[in-house]
Amino acid sequence: MAPGVDPKRLIELLRIADHGSFTRAAAALGVSQPALSNSIAVLERMLGVRVFERTRNGATLTEFGRLLAGHAAAIDSVLSRTVDELEAKKRGLEGSLVVGVSPVACVDIVPAAVARLKRETPNIVVTIDERADDELIASLRSGEIDLVVNSAGLLADGPDVISETLARDVFVVAMRTGHRLARRKSLLIADLRDEQWVMPSPHTTMSRQVELLFAAENQPWPSQAIVTNSITALKSIIMESECVTISSKKLVQLEVKARRLACVPLRKQHFTREICLRRRRSPRSPLVERFIAAVRAAAARADNE
Repeated sequence: MAPGVDPKRLIELLRIADHGSFTRAAAALGVSQPALSNSIAVLERMLGVRVFERTRNGATLTEFGRLLAGHAAAIDSVLSRTVDELEAKKRGLEGSLVVGVSPVACVDIVPAAVARLKRETPNIVVTIDERADDELIASLRSGEIDLVVNSAGLLADGPDVISETLARDVFVVAMRTGHRLARRKSLLIADLRDEQWVMPSPHTTMSRQVELLFAAENQPWPSQAIVTNSITALKSIIMESECVTISSKKLVQLEVKARRLACVPLRKQHFTREICLRRRRSPRSPLVERFIAAVRAAAARADNE
């Protein structure tokens, strides 16, 4: 194909071939018949060949015209697909989404929201990124992550971040099902003074909140606790030992249902634990808006169960 050919003229050629008439094609394209004829004449002069045979009954493609029509059909298909993809993206039906989470969000809220989103919009790509809370907020603010679902922190999020509470949770003492304290109706932190502890990483909101619970009851922090940044490791150690931990009730609910762990309420609930959705104040894509609706619905359903 000669360089400099305007794709618009090729699409016009294709429409004329489809309708078999300059007049009918001009009406379909919303242009005048003389303007369409002039455009094709320019194309023919540029290429040095005739692309249509004009007869009383209309217009038919020449051999050269049929060759051009093949290329024009490919261009038309690409343009049509592009418009469809843009429309899908505008409606949040395609694209990619990165959701930052802390472990408590992965128990029920985020999996349910992602499952709903994929049912509604199967062509999207979703990445779930689990990190320490400090890293999640930094990645949200930098734009690396689209949204974050995690525990409410102890510090303000900053003016560029919007936070909303999705659910509330309580603290419990978690231990293996056969532990000697597993049948207690409630416990004070003072009751656990002589226990062996497993604690979450100090870079997490959970660790800071547990510290506040110890301080509220004027109890010393366990000096020889096992510390891990892996919730899987923390729960596994509890299952296989006499260690205890203070945890979000939601975080251990699956293991409690499976009778791998037991949880005993704290007698003094100094505060509840909030699970929040965080997002940037900057304009959000339709796909992000779809996920926000899905995660709100998932949180409401989990709260009613």
